[in-house]
Amino acid sequence: MRVPVICLLLIANVALIDCRNPKSGDLPAPGTATQQIDTTVKTGTIASDHLVECSGIDISMIHEDLLWAVNDSGDGPYLYALGIDGQDRGRIRIAGATNQDWEDLATFNWKDRAMLLVADVGDNRQHRSRYRMYIIEEPGRCGEPFDPPTTVNVAWSVSFRYPNKNHDAEAVGVDSANGQILILTKRDPQPMLFSLPLKPPATDQPLMARQIAIMNRLPPPSVDDLRLPFGKFRSQPTAMDLTCDGLKMVVLTYKHAYLFSRKAGEAWQTIVNASPLTVALPLPQKTHDLVQREAACFSRGGDRLYVNSEGRHAGIYQVGIPNSMRGR
Repeated sequence: MRVPVICLLLIANVALIDCRNPKSGDLPAPGTATQQIDTTVKTGTIASDHLVECSGIDISMIHEDLLWAVNDSGDGPYLYALGIDGQDRGRIRIAGATNQDWEDLATFNWKDRAMLLVADVGDNRQHRSRYRMYIIEEPGRCGEPFDPPTTVNVAWSVSFRYPNKNHDAEAVGVDSANGQILILTKRDPQPMLFSLPLKPPATDQPLMARQIAIMNRLPPPSVDDLRLPFGKFRSQPTAMDLTCDGLKMVVLTYKHAYLFSRKAGEAWQTIVNASPLTVALPLPQKTHDLVQREAACFSRGGDRLYVNSEGRHAGIYQVGIPNSMRGR
């Protein structure tokens, strides 16, 4: 969703929510655990003049210092490569793809190949008849930019619909160990978690996404939120990512981020109802560069988070995840 505000790429100093004496507007969902994260570092500024509405980022499976990013709707079918320091490493074009409303992306390993999924799942007015995921093999060039733009082919795509109604979504993750794509809807009163097969049999017909859970642990907007412009949107999910081992999930909203954990073999529909750890970002009205949070991802090792909003020449920030949080 686009909000008419100036937005910069972000992550923030994260503060502990004191559940004994909570401040108005900072209350987590019932049963939600909280923990302080205070290792925030600005790593650079996005240099690209093209990446101005960043709606999804993820870490490269090949180069630990490389991020991939996509623009929101209105751009061509481009993937943007950038360093952790924001250095422009060019862009690649996905042949035969259309950017109707790209809202997230995910990198993952598949049969010893580094892959990248682009999620064309945005639907602000909820009127689309079908949605699509594009999967490509991650280009392996290192050190020099993709300039002129390199063209890559789609390895496979997944076209799908929802079983009940159309949904707007901006949060997508890949659980490659279990061969599934996870989609979290945005505008429902309680976001709905759907799954799709990551590599389904080829077909001309769209697949039917399967609802597996209701995300009922994201807190609703507070009274203070509702007094502010666009405050009613504060709890909407805008990004999701999974660690490489598929045991951690981060869900970003316009206000805070939430970390979910599971054990190997545990179903996602079970863990999303458990209490997440709250990454309590500074309130948007208090930080001009933390207004419209649109994308988040883990580092390769899962020990850091990168979070961003839309904005031209925005800063890149990372936040470390303490060992106590990684071990949950």
